[in-house]
Amino acid sequence: MTTPLADYAQFADKRIAIVEHMQNHPFVLGLRQAREHGLEVWLLTGDRSWYTHGHDWDTHPLAQVVDRVIDVDTTELDAVLASVTGADGTPLVDGITSFSDYHTVIAAQAARRLGLPGPDPEAVETANVKDRLRVALGDVPFNIPHMLVSSSDQLEAAVRKLGFPMIAKPPAEAISYGVRRVDDMAQLTEAWTELSGIRKSLRGQQRSGDVLLETYVEGVEVSVETMTVDGHTHVFGVTSKDLFGDPAYIECGHTFPVPLSDESRDELYSVVRKTLEAIGYRHGPCHTEVRHTESGWRIIEANPRTPSSCMTMLVTDVTGRSPILDAWLLTIGATPAIEPVVHSGGAAVRMIYPAKRGTLKRVDGVEAAEAVPGVQVLLHVEKGDALLQRMDNSSCVGFTYCNGPDRLEAQALADKAAAYLDFVVEEEQA
Repeated sequence: MTTPLADYAQFADKRIAIVEHMQNHPFVLGLRQAREHGLEVWLLTGDRSWYTHGHDWDTHPLAQVVDRVIDVDTTELDAVLASVTGADGTPLVDGITSFSDYHTVIAAQAARRLGLPGPDPEAVETANVKDRLRVALGDVPFNIPHMLVSSSDQLEAAVRKLGFPMIAKPPAEAISYGVRRVDDMAQLTEAWTELSGIRKSLRGQQRSGDVLLETYVEGVEVSVETMTVDGHTHVFGVTSKDLFGDPAYIECGHTFPVPLSDESRDELYSVVRKTLEAIGYRHGPCHTEVRHTESGWRIIEANPRTPSSCMTMLVTDVTGRSPILDAWLLTIGATPAIEPVVHSGGAAVRMIYPAKRGTLKRVDGVEAAEAVPGVQVLLHVEKGDALLQRMDNSSCVGFTYCNGPDRLEAQALADKAAAYLDFVVEEEQA
């Protein structure tokens, strides 16, 4: 770490329930750090195989860092409540939460029903359902013109309203699933046909088949990592976002912290805070994606959870405060001592995607990548796994992560390490 981790002694003798969890190293690391400070963790899950991908649960990294696993239908509020309450209905935990986009609403509902700390469930749902966020923002200049389409008959009206190019996306999904730019009527019709056929989320929840269309805004995209405590939003800083896969928008790298002029930073922070105020989000972490255009900052999405893809590690290594641990402090009713936020050094992550689709045979170049100064190689696939080439972030197979004196040097080292890695696969037959 560039900066030592802050003291999280308030976790001692406390217990939380997590309704599903994010995968990969940063969130396993967060659990390990919280437990080292005395926090007891229950994991509520509806499907252990979603984490293990067919491998043994008992040897999975997540299984090693939770105190108890409860198998329960995590899409049913009453089932979730029953799993964390005693016979008399009193809660057996000090807090309940989730960082999974598909479960943040039900976790907030459970906390509200149990009288435990948590965000307003309606605010969380407004953020998660992207067309509701657009409606909530209304005619503010940092919103983006949009139209929710429920029928192919509405496509021509959408073109008249929004023009080309535009963005097509499912109204409620994660990992950039289904998001793409469309430049003409043929592409729009194709996007509609595909996206309207999505009737279940990636976690099996029912979907309407509606498609959200938005005016495309050109500009550089960043994310703002925040923690809102009793209505006041603290800002950890700004993260860069490298994208590839045009016309899709897949994340392939991040650096932290992004330097901005005082004027631009103040405008950006104001836009983020006004967005969270507009939806009534007064408690918890948020990862807000914003694009800088010729006409100013525009809100892309607001995600009421901590960021993924090692971004929590970027923030922690540079500030000494963990967004994951601070969010769990709020979950047990404690107040994290976030201010002042001080940046020391910089950090970067490169997300690794397979060059070929198929079954993983081995990974070459790991030793050379790990020899790059300051770099950690964090892989989350192993021999025998099926490597995907879907056009979303789920096909990522690992990270090269680095922290150092500044974000650009860290980025160069992470990129250097990533270049050594070669994922050798047995290709699928056509």
